[in-house]
Amino acid sequence: MTASPGAGARSASWASLGAGAIHAAAVGVHAEHRAAALTFTAVAVLQVLWGAAALVAPGRLLALAGAVGNAGLVGGWVMAKTSGIPFVDGLDHAESAQLPDTAAAVLA
Repeated sequence: MTASPGAGARSASWASLGAGAIHAAAVGVHAEHRAAALTFTAVAVLQVLWGAAALVAPGRLLALAGAVGNAGLVGGWVMAKTSGIPFVDGLDHAESAQLPDTAAAVLA
């Protein structure tokens, strides 16, 4: 049995929606650091918007944008876990991987 055309795109859309939901939940956890909270808010909004757009109107350009954007976010996650992100207050020191952030990285 082969997957129908677009099944991978639909899976990526749902995965992005899930990652966006996890990032939205992380806003409150990082509320004491404005820059970190704003970063998580922006990431959540972008992932949810992309996921919804890709479900409604899938296309090659949108898929490419999602792949590039989420690859960049995975790179940011690796940076946050290994060295910290020096230009984002609250994420400027490396921290160990936890289940929610690892799940978001896998979904991205």
